[in-house]
Amino acid sequence: MNDLERDLREALNQDARRVPTPNSAPDGLRRSVRRRQAVFGGLVGLSALAIAAGIVVGATTLLPARSGRPAGEGAMTTGTLNGITITYPTAWHLIDPDEAGLNGPGPSTLPRIVLALAPQPQGDAFGCPGMAGGEQPTFLMTVQEEPLAHSGTGSAWPARLEPLNIGAAESGCYPDWEFQRAGWTIADRTFEARIGFAPDAGDDDRDGVFGAFASMTFAASPDGISSATLATGTAGGQEWSLIATRESDGLGLTLQGESSGAGVGSFEPSPQQLQVSSHAFGEGPNRELVLFGAAPPEVVRIEAVEASTADGSFVSADVLDVPNEIDPDLNAFALVVPSGETFDIRGFDASGNVVISGSGGGGPEGAAEPTPFPGAALEDGRHFGYVRAVDMEAGTIEFDLAYFLSGEEANQAYQEAGGTGPVPNDHFVVNDNPMLRTLTLALDVRLRLLDWNHCCDAFFDGDLALFAEAIWERADVTDGDLIYRGQSQWWITVEKGVVTEIEEQYSP
Repeated sequence: MNDLERDLREALNQDARRVPTPNSAPDGLRRSVRRRQAVFGGLVGLSALAIAAGIVVGATTLLPARSGRPAGEGAMTTGTLNGITITYPTAWHLIDPDEAGLNGPGPSTLPRIVLALAPQPQGDAFGCPGMAGGEQPTFLMTVQEEPLAHSGTGSAWPARLEPLNIGAAESGCYPDWEFQRAGWTIADRTFEARIGFAPDAGDDDRDGVFGAFASMTFAASPDGISSATLATGTAGGQEWSLIATRESDGLGLTLQGESSGAGVGSFEPSPQQLQVSSHAFGEGPNRELVLFGAAPPEVVRIEAVEASTADGSFVSADVLDVPNEIDPDLNAFALVVPSGETFDIRGFDASGNVVISGSGGGGPEGAAEPTPFPGAALEDGRHFGYVRAVDMEAGTIEFDLAYFLSGEEANQAYQEAGGTGPVPNDHFVVNDNPMLRTLTLALDVRLRLLDWNHCCDAFFDGDLALFAEAIWERADVTDGDLIYRGQSQWWITVEKGVVTEIEEQYSP
């Protein structure tokens, strides 16, 4: 992997996705179109450009799907990938994203690319045609499957393509290309398509792509509903979405914001109290907290009351239905509340009786040691990865889990990534999932940093505030002759759901 590809993948890993906004959301929650940080796979150019330009969707001309129109002139063929059947010219190429390595290794979790269509077969510069030698493609089309837009029906199929302004005029990968997108829900599945046209794309190319897009038909997933977007909203000026996922041990919930989020799982099937987690968004006076968690099926409404408020002011929301295919025994909830307050949380049945309760919220100042919640974002043990942010006020870090490989395992991963021969320095890092985990720090968390003046096995106990500054600046911060590196690699130790130690990994 060269520097350009690495930079593009880093941009890809920060991609912000859009899906249709549900038609309804719980009372007390403010709604907006969600942007989800997610895996868009390996079609780097389309997604990397989109995040770089902020994804501004045009509000003018809408392009109809033109259902039933032939996909182009000449010989045609029909193929099926991942439950999507599409008709297209035989000269074009229907590309399996998994075989092409667009989704990376690991389990097939959503979101993921499920179909790609191009005039040339997948090659080394598939994700960046502007850098390709020889004949360049005139278009690229991808379809990505998202978690089901469960709360409300979302946009229907046939979908309408909208202009997508991503500032491609200055792009090295897609110079002066034009882009369009569409999102829709059908057969209990939610999709987003993106189409890009090169400047020399002719009418035949455009008509053929529009026809192929309109020809698509969809089958339900053979695995049923595996994940669903239950609700969207804003907190602290940031958009968030609550996603339910079917895990091997039951329901998993992810609260995903534009650049951070939190996850929790392993819920008890018949809880004796509400299972609550939280995540803060925004800064200063705009900072707000989202309380979220699981509730038994008899609960229909959730109410959060400030524990210190005499007048009994509260925030309330209806419980969010979790599809039975994900978990038949639990539903979910999400509430936006002020940050820094502690809340008593109550669950009401249809008769208005309190049948379950819990607590959540609070702030780090003067707080007791955090209480571990079931199914912490990472299991107890030692984990390798990257610290992307440190929130001193909330007492949390944003952690990007990766895998530190050595020996034959490192050589194999290195060669699969395009390297030749033995891996340099006998180690290789795999980081194909951009998910950020919000992890709570123990009050006495130990920060072990390398003493780069006595490299490379001497450590010193660092200051968390200087560490946070280095991570924020993504640069070195010095304290005398001690160096805090903002772009290093880290091992974290998780005990009872909280981070008790952060240790720097030497990398030549």
